[in-house]
Amino acid sequence: MDKKKLLEKWDAYAKDDDFPMLDNANHPLACCKVSLYQEETEWALFFEIVGYSSYAVSNIYAYGNGIDEEGLIMGYDELLSLSGDVSDDHLLDLMSREEKGTVTVYAKGEPIKVDISKKAVEAIDVATENMAGVSLVRLVFNQNPDSLWLSSKELFEISETKQIPLVYSTLEWEHPDIAANSMPSDSVFFQTLAEAIVTNNTACIDNGNVNTFWKNWLDEETLESNDLVETKMFKKKIEIGDFEKIYALRGVSELYKITFSSEYDRYQLLFSMYGENSQSFVFQNNPDYLEESFSRDIESEHQYNQDNSVYTFNSVKKKELRDLYEFAEMGSEDGGVNRIFLYKEGLYNSEEKAYTISNGASCLVWGVGGNEAFLAINCDRL
Repeated sequence: MDKKKLLEKWDAYAKDDDFPMLDNANHPLACCKVSLYQEETEWALFFEIVGYSSYAVSNIYAYGNGIDEEGLIMGYDELLSLSGDVSDDHLLDLMSREEKGTVTVYAKGEPIKVDISKKAVEAIDVATENMAGVSLVRLVFNQNPDSLWLSSKELFEISETKQIPLVYSTLEWEHPDIAANSMPSDSVFFQTLAEAIVTNNTACIDNGNVNTFWKNWLDEETLESNDLVETKMFKKKIEIGDFEKIYALRGVSELYKITFSSEYDRYQLLFSMYGENSQSFVFQNNPDYLEESFSRDIESEHQYNQDNSVYTFNSVKKKELRDLYEFAEMGSEDGGVNRIFLYKEGLYNSEEKAYTISNGASCLVWGVGGNEAFLAINCDRL
């Protein structure tokens, strides 16, 4: 591949929203890194874009001639926690601690020391009374700059490719403002990076007008405290009506409609209430969307038609539960019919193309469009 074709390829990924955007409103930027690995004609390019939603996350993008599925390959969300439990990751809890000096947090499971004093906060040019989650991630990065990056081994394991030598990496480069229709090919950095890959010579790389400092991509509201009003859940008993037909379920004896006071952390609220009781997950959506969204094996698949499939996940690992709750909400917003069985697995009937809620079990269902959820119960109440 020559330089022009490589730049055109990156531009195509950018136009398809599968290239790093540093002003991603869903995960405000804390820090970022790009790494090039190359050996003769083989090469792999990794981006690690560390941001914050309700927890720290590193979105990993990979491109290269040995990578089957290029683009976003993983959202690594076990980045920072307040204890050895990776689910203990609500960083804003740090600011409620009486001690405002040096505290211990965990980066990728390893303990590190972080100074959260007023002086340390002021060093990142953020007001102590307005600490946001992304500010805390940046505070960790300032004091422990290597703690948030994945190792070469981890990157190649995630991308399922053979490890080759690192030849170049940087935290500073000229990144295109994709939301404003700027493309990688418009950036001096990516122009010379493509040249370096084609010629196997990193000496030609020009970082251009460096703009990867976090505050270049954040508006002021993002840097203000995001201690948002707590989302509340409301549950109301309703008539079953056509519910079983619409959501391909059977055995519903009681039905409750679940609504929320806001859209913030809805899936986490449901997870906190029902997550430990989850026995199986059923997702109905475009199969390509599901396959791109999961990096794990699909245990069973029942074809509905050419455009829709049902995927059933049983024996879910505890650490995967929250991710599946999040995906159930996201998938429903995209038109999926997503069900989470509690206590007992759902029984699939291939003739009716529907799942039966076992006696004494229940099922959470995200409504199509993601605006509401339902709790369907068979006999025994929760």
